Order: sequence, then C-alpha cells, then structure tokens
Amino acid sequence: MSNSLIHLEQDRLAKLIQTNQRNTIVKSILTSTLIGLTLAASVYSPPTAANDIITCESKHQRYNTCPIQSHGYVTLRRQTSRSACIQGRTWDYDQRNIWVDDNCKGEFEVETRHHTKDHSDHNGGNAVAAVAALAILAAVASSSKGDKDSRYNNDDYHGSRHSSYVPHWMVGDFKGYNIGHDAEVSLQITDDGKVSAHVDGTRLHGYINDERLYIGDVEFYVDRAGDGFNTTQIGDTENQVHYTRR
Repeated sequence: MSNSLIHLEQDRLAKLIQTNQRNTIVKSILTSTLIGLTLAASVYSPPTAANDIITCESKHQRYNTCPIQSHGYVTLRRQTSRSACIQGRTWDYDQRNIWVDDNCKGEFEVETRHHTKDHSDHNGGNAVAAVAALAILAAVASSSKGDKDSRYNNDDYHGSRHSSYVPHWMVGDFKGYNIGHDAEVSLQITDDGKVSAHVDGTRLHGYINDERLYIGDVEFYVDRAGDGFNTTQIGDTENQVHYTRR
C-alpha cells in the first residue's frame, strides 16, 4: 500500500470518527485503526532485496570483523575453513558486524529486519496489519531495568562477544496481554534466538541478539521477571509488556 493510499484511508477514517461521536465504542475502534495507518505511513518502505550473504575470514588466528549493511538474524551458511566455526566462540554477530576468530572462515546469511510470515508485511494491506500489530505489541510492556547486568548470568554464556546467546529463561512459549487494545500477545523463543510473535491473528517474526528483542523494526530491552520477563521498547519507555510462561 502506497503512502497516498494510506493517506486517503486516513481521511476516510477521520470522517467516520466525526460522524460517530455518539458511539464511543465505534470511535475507539476507528481511532485505533487510524493510529495504525499513521504508523504505516511513517514506516512503510518498498520490498527489500534478498538476504545478504557475507564472507568473513580470520587470518593467522586473528580477530576480524565484517560489517553488516542492514542488521538481522545471522546464520553460518557454509564453513570454508579447516578450523571450526563455533557460534559464540569463534564467530558471532551484533547489529553492526559479524566477527570471526581463530582462523574461522565462512559464508554468513543475514536475514532482513522485516520478519512477518513470508515477508508479507511488504505487501499492501498486510503492511498496515503488521504495523498495527507492532503498535499493539509495543504498547503491552512492563519495565524492570535494574536486572539488565545479570540477565545473561549463565554458565553457557561465553563472554561479552557472545551477543547471540539466549539464556534458558528466555526459551519457550510466553503470553502477555495488552489492556489498552484488549489484545492477547504471545511469543515463542527458540534456543537459537528465533522469535515468533502472534498479535490478534497476525504473525510476526523476530530474533534475540545483543540483549535485545527485535520484532520487525521495533527493538526491546529484555529483563528477567520471575518465570517470565519484561520488555521495554527502546526509544519509548512507556511502551512496556510483562510476559509469563505458558
């Protein structure tokens, strides 16, 4: 959906809101939809290219970094060195770079940051639905920033370079609830850092990296809280959610 079409839809909904002043329920629904369209107009972009393939090599057992143009979930597509490439030990990644060490060399695949099912958030009305779902997801949070330094206090954590590490307490199925939008939110997180989110029937994909949760283009801090965790949207600390294990 182009920006011009989105703006036309905004105007239509605004007029509907004015004609439904006496019906507060309808007004609330239309206003929420209008907010979603406004967000869509601000973040919509045309389809991105296919996933990036980056070759990165450590020579003479030296540490080396290779820049990432647009960050996303990274996997080792093919090892091309005799020395082992072990994630968290001889290679890993963050928002800006892939790093390798101890003579690891390989081809790495970087997924795009748009992680809805089959990348359908780039297509027409699905773009609006995905952005609206992201807005709901962001609005559900609850913050507990004091535990950030200890969130990765685990024997399987290999140190500050192991940015893709996912602690055991973050792995599993979790649920949250958006009071403001009356919407249930669920997250499924695997031990390799992949995330699947479901918001009112819309499925979004993301990943865990560098102590953050990425869902589409929205980033969240993650803090352990009991048997679940809290997320806080980066750049908008009022947008928070508490997740409990299902």
